[in-house]
Amino acid sequence: MVTAGEAWWSNVGGYVPGVLKVLAEQPDKVVLRYPGTELTAAAYLRVVTGTYRALRATGVGRGTVVAVLTAPNSPDMISVRHAAHLAGAAVCFLRSTNPGTSTAMLPLTDQLGILRATGATVLYADPTSAARAAELAERSGAVLVGPGQAGPAGVAPTDDPGAVAPERGEPDDLAVIMFTSGSTGRPKGIRKSLRSWEGTVRIAIEAPAEAAGITALFSTPLSHSAGLLADGALAVGGDIVLLPEFDARQVVRAVIEHGVTRTFMATTQLYRLLDHLDDLGYLNAEAAGLAGLRSLSYSGTSAAPSRIAAAHEVFGPILLQLYGTTESGRITYLDPAGHADPGLAATVGRVFPEVQVEVRDLDTGALLADGQVGEIRMRSPQLMDGYLDPALDADVLHDGWYRTGDIGYRDERGYVHLLDRVSDVVKVDGVKVYPAVVERELLTVPGVALAAVYGIRDTDGVEHLHAALTCRPGTLVESDAVRKHISAALSPAQAPERVLVLDDLPMNPAGKPDKARLRAHSAAAA
Repeated sequence: MVTAGEAWWSNVGGYVPGVLKVLAEQPDKVVLRYPGTELTAAAYLRVVTGTYRALRATGVGRGTVVAVLTAPNSPDMISVRHAAHLAGAAVCFLRSTNPGTSTAMLPLTDQLGILRATGATVLYADPTSAARAAELAERSGAVLVGPGQAGPAGVAPTDDPGAVAPERGEPDDLAVIMFTSGSTGRPKGIRKSLRSWEGTVRIAIEAPAEAAGITALFSTPLSHSAGLLADGALAVGGDIVLLPEFDARQVVRAVIEHGVTRTFMATTQLYRLLDHLDDLGYLNAEAAGLAGLRSLSYSGTSAAPSRIAAAHEVFGPILLQLYGTTESGRITYLDPAGHADPGLAATVGRVFPEVQVEVRDLDTGALLADGQVGEIRMRSPQLMDGYLDPALDADVLHDGWYRTGDIGYRDERGYVHLLDRVSDVVKVDGVKVYPAVVERELLTVPGVALAAVYGIRDTDGVEHLHAALTCRPGTLVESDAVRKHISAALSPAQAPERVLVLDDLPMNPAGKPDKARLRAHSAAAA
């Protein structure tokens, strides 16, 4: 095998050659594991080269968008992106817009809509997605590329990249088109430039690494934050374990079997992991065989202090809370030391060094001082370049600042507190109630596993506060007791008028309670 300095990609520059150079220096090491698949570094390099050759043979280059359709969290989601970026092209992922899990495939019509909206002219598909991909290609006119395709479009591992040399795109070139979860409506396409993507990967590379090396586990979709974190792990000589989706039992098994040192999950998935360990009777990570885990990052929703205290007790000083959005990238973090301070458990931590945050009045837009509640706004080098539909930009982008839609404040120590989404605030008899605050308190009620609080309007347009919750196995929670608890712990205005106890709480694609479905459920049950 050629050395890293002799490789066909060695003089291109950018983050992909940086990752591949590290892999080329350890050719025999297994660097990617997926159920039924193990790839050494040398094998992975051959896959990237073969994919690059096929993409180039079908005309992929700067200005091209390559759509990717694979099995959930397949290693191909990384290798195709690397190959496309070496060709100067951008990628978008078709299987799902869900940042929590991609096992449920989008309907055909939605995938066609993404193909047309992004202008993707080439569709990479693995064998598990061949039938759907063929139909998409027929309807959209996209050229199919992948294993099993005839002629130059067929992907086979090789050391020969073909005749077309790689090229590095310009910083402002489109690199990745991501989609929001659709938790506030239809999923929105987000344009991320090469500057934004490479900057985020560079941050991941510069993060402190475990002294004994990194083995990173990802069970959330590689189309979102996990993809960036995967690049960061590979670029410092680590290896990656991929699971199709989050399952607490499978996560525990993978951590033990592969010696996982770091992982990333949604906040609600952390809750499920805690519940799973509790059900098994494990009081701490060491007892469960998870002592090798040295970093557990979580993100997605503001965490309940009671749950975070429990997580700190189980896992110790390895927790890292991240706050951000698909549009913004990362905004704040609560480090392991912060998790040990009960006074910080209700915060999402401090602002990252490269990020600027300000709080603005919801009505006037005036800049607010520390301690005053308003909308969180931010800017950073990792901010999106805009939406695919430019008409949406004006609602959230102003002079380089992004309106997050989150209500909160920054305290005198610089810690950011989130209260709720602007769109979720409920007015009860003229009093503003932040459902997220009530939800966090509900999670302190013995027996409550998950909780959601939301507003319901009656025929007169008057809002009423409702709650839905699920119980831990073997427990029973009474609605009246819940209302009394909230009334005493918070205030009577924050006590839900009605409490639904459900077997399962419906979740939206972001792994958060689906309040639209819950409102419909409450209305039907009224």
